[in-house]
Amino acid sequence: MKIFSVVLLLPSISAFAPFGVTSVVHRNPCSALFSVADVKADFKLNPKTFLLDVREPGEWAEGHLALASPNPLSQLTKGTWMDSATGIFSPGSFPIDRHTGVAIMKNKKIYIHCKMGGRAKQAAALLTQMGYNDVVALEETFDQLAAAEICDVVMGEVQDLTD
Repeated sequence: MKIFSVVLLLPSISAFAPFGVTSVVHRNPCSALFSVADVKADFKLNPKTFLLDVREPGEWAEGHLALASPNPLSQLTKGTWMDSATGIFSPGSFPIDRHTGVAIMKNKKIYIHCKMGGRAKQAAALLTQMGYNDVVALEETFDQLAAAEICDVVMGEVQDLTD
């Protein structure tokens, strides 16, 4: 009888929940699945969304997405950063926005891509550890992203960080 009364009580408790409150499902941003259409739509809705290309400079020079900022994985894993909450130092460097020359803010959405997807996953894990909270490692290859026409594909080396 006690079990029955508890079951009947649960629906009445939810009736007192604040209006508009929904449950929040937390996901691991490194493993989120996004289609190319989602990425294209995100860039149209929010032009300040970042696209990091973690391929090496030679790969970048052969062709890159015009919206991307070059941040080779080899550079992201160099250096040292300090967790401001704990004071602990860890290996890694903050990703730089090539248009401003400064580190990308931690509250910005960041899509990461590479040639085949492996380096993007490594970079996403590093950025998540560094406190970036909206990081997506794209599983599509560079060629698939280029074919999807997210933006123009351009060739050439980075002349300056802010080219």
